[in-house]
Amino acid sequence: MKVKSYFANTVDAAIRLAQEDIGSEAMLIESRAASPEMRSAGRFEVVFGVLESGRDEVKPKPAPVTSGREDLAEELKMLRSQISELRKMLQPSPQPAPGNIEIEKLRNELIDADLDPLIAAGLVDAVEIAAGPGGGSRKESLHHALGECLRNRIQTAHDLNCPASQGNVITFVGPPGAGKTTALAKIAVQHCLAKRRSVRIVSVDTERIGGHELLRAYSNVLGIGFVAANSLSRLQEALNEGPEKTCVLIDTQGFAAADTAAARELATVLARIAGPEVHLVLPASMKRCDAAAYSDYFGLFKPTRLLFTKLDETASVGSMLSETLRLGIPLSFFSMGQGVPEDLENADPQALIERLFQANAATAASAA
Repeated sequence: MKVKSYFANTVDAAIRLAQEDIGSEAMLIESRAASPEMRSAGRFEVVFGVLESGRDEVKPKPAPVTSGREDLAEELKMLRSQISELRKMLQPSPQPAPGNIEIEKLRNELIDADLDPLIAAGLVDAVEIAAGPGGGSRKESLHHALGECLRNRIQTAHDLNCPASQGNVITFVGPPGAGKTTALAKIAVQHCLAKRRSVRIVSVDTERIGGHELLRAYSNVLGIGFVAANSLSRLQEALNEGPEKTCVLIDTQGFAAADTAAARELATVLARIAGPEVHLVLPASMKRCDAAAYSDYFGLFKPTRLLFTKLDETASVGSMLSETLRLGIPLSFFSMGQGVPEDLENADPQALIERLFQANAATAASAA
C-alpha cells in the first residue's frame, strides 16, 4: 500500500487534494493537527493510502455460487460500508483548540504587519512556549510574551564609540534618499557638540556634482570642521588631517545596485583606513523586501549598527523588526522629521513593540 500525507487548512480541503492526486480509491487512514515545522503547509495533516498495482493488489477470488438473496445481502452490506465511509469524509473538520486559534491569529498579525514569514514563525513558536497554557487571557499572555521575546532579542547601542580622550572614525552608509546626511548632522550636535567632543565631518561623494553642499551648509551653521572628498585619495588625506582626538563622521554617497564596483572600492578603502563603527541607514518606510536587499548589498561595508530614518512617514514596523532580527546588529538611533538636531532619539525596542500592537489593533478594527 502506498501512503502519503496531504496538508491544508481544513481536513476537507486535504481530502480533496488526495482524491485529485491519487484518485477516488484513496483511503483515509488518519487526520491530525500538523506538526509545528509543517504548519506553513497547512494546519491539518491527513494520511491516505492506496493499493499499488502488482504489489499490494489483492487478486479477487472466484465468487462462490450463491442464491439471489445472499447476493442482495452482500450488496447491501457493501453499500452500508461505503455510506459509512462517505459520512466520515463529509464530517465537519474539527475546530482547532482556542489556544491554537490565538496562535494562528498572532502569526497572521505578524505577517500582515510585513514581518518576514520565517521570522514570524520563529517568534510565534518561541512565544507559544513562553506563554504556556492560558484560558480567556490567552491573547493577552501571547502579546505579553511576544513583547518580552522582542525586547530580549533586539540589541541597542545608543552612544558613539568615540571617547573624548581618543577620538574615532564613524561611517554612515545606505541607499540613495535614506536620510544619511540629515541624520549625521543631528548626531553631530546631540552626541558630539553637546558632549563637548571635538568633531569633524567628511563628505565622500565621487559621483555627484554638488553632493557635499547640504553637509557643508550644516557644518557652517554649526561651526564644525568640514572636508569634501571628491576622490578616495582625498578621503585618505582627510582622515590623516586634523587633531588625533577628533570624532570624524563620514557621510557616503547613496549607492544603488548599479554602483557595485564603486561601492566595493569605497568599502575596501574604509576598511583599511577608517574605524570599525559603521551605521547602516535605512528608511523605516521602505518595504521589507527592498530593505532586505539593501541590507545584503551594504553588507560589504560590514555594518555594526542599524539606524532607521523617516519614522514619521510610516505606521508599519514590520520591515524594521524583520531587518533588526535578521541582521542581529544593535539599533542605534531613530530619526524622524527634518528638524536638526531635535528630530533624533535613541532607538527603543519598546517603541517598535507598541507601534506593532497599535497597527495590529487598527487592522483588527478595520476587518471588523
